[in-house]
Amino acid sequence: RDGEVLGPENFGWFAAPQFEHRNGEPLRLAALSAACGVRDLATRALDTAGIPWTEVFLGGSSSVVDAAVSAGLATSVFSCRLAPPGTVEVSSRFGLPPLPSTEIVLHSTLSDAKSREALRTLACAFREHRP
Repeated sequence: RDGEVLGPENFGWFAAPQFEHRNGEPLRLAALSAACGVRDLATRALDTAGIPWTEVFLGGSSSVVDAAVSAGLATSVFSCRLAPPGTVEVSSRFGLPPLPSTEIVLHSTLSDAKSREALRTLACAFREHRP
C-alpha cells in the first residue's frame, strides 16, 4: 500500500553492560515471538554471518523481553529509539552483523480534509522531533 514515509528506522544489537557472550557459545537471544519481523531480521543476519544463536526468551510481552535483556540474560535487536534504558549497543563488542534499516510509513484511509490535515501535522511533528 501507498503511505507517507516518515523516516528511517535503525536497529542495533542491545544488551546490558554486564552481558557476557563467550566465544564459541551460541549468542543468547530474547525476542517477542517466532512471527516477529525484528526477530526474523536478527536471525537472518546471524545465520548469514554464520554466528550460532539460541533463544532463551521467546514470547510474552515487550516488557518481559526488555527485562531479560536489562538483567543481562540475553541480547536482542531493538529499534535504536526504543532500546531499553540502561542497555548498550553491542555489535562491535561481540562482532555481530550489521542490521538493515527499514522505513517508518504512515498509512491511512482517512479522506476528509480535517483528518488529513491532522495527519500532516502529526507526520511533521514526528519528523521534526526524531533524534
